[in-house]
Amino acid sequence: MSIDAYADPIKNHYTVTSLYFDTCFDNDLDEKLDGLLEREKIRLRIYNSEHSTIKLEVKKRNGTVISKDSFSISKNTAINLINNNFDLIDEDGGINSILVKLKLKGYQPRVVVEYDREAYFLPYGNIRVTFDKNPRTYNTNCDLFDLKNTASTPIFLDNSQILEVKFSMPLPENIKNILSLVPLIRCSISKYVLSQRYSDHSQWRDHLISPF
Repeated sequence: MSIDAYADPIKNHYTVTSLYFDTCFDNDLDEKLDGLLEREKIRLRIYNSEHSTIKLEVKKRNGTVISKDSFSISKNTAINLINNNFDLIDEDGGINSILVKLKLKGYQPRVVVEYDREAYFLPYGNIRVTFDKNPRTYNTNCDLFDLKNTASTPIFLDNSQILEVKFSMPLPENIKNILSLVPLIRCSISKYVLSQRYSDHSQWRDHLISPF
């Protein structure tokens, strides 16, 4: 497999920083905890702490099928989203339906999730193996563009890392054999949920623990 072209040639990874939005009642969080088969999350995403590429994404799940709608937006639009200034956004590219949902349901920035991703891909079957290392959060700081002076908090306390295997066709035997040698615990992992284990906003929700 080939390493991702965006990875640092020395470190072999790139940094992903995502700001997730949710309602004041944490509806998206509860849908995940309740195991709803149809759900989605809305996030802003940047790479390597740079602002040249900013993505507005909607990650959707329908049963076992996961899809993602991704749109490139300007920094000015991202700042207006963070500040809930939806009426000031004038952006082409099909994000109007997202803006309508954010505005009507009272979405607001909830938590930042960051990790270092080591990614490998194989063109056959769109096979992608990723290692998300050192997943961390910035607690109550939701300013995607000003995190340097905020200490991060690790999501896992036991130095666990996240391995994901994505594919659209059966995995080749050699890759399955390699993965079978790795000591793994298969879990329903949500970095978004786990990042809120130290700053849960609801008094009536059970304490957030792995493997969510």
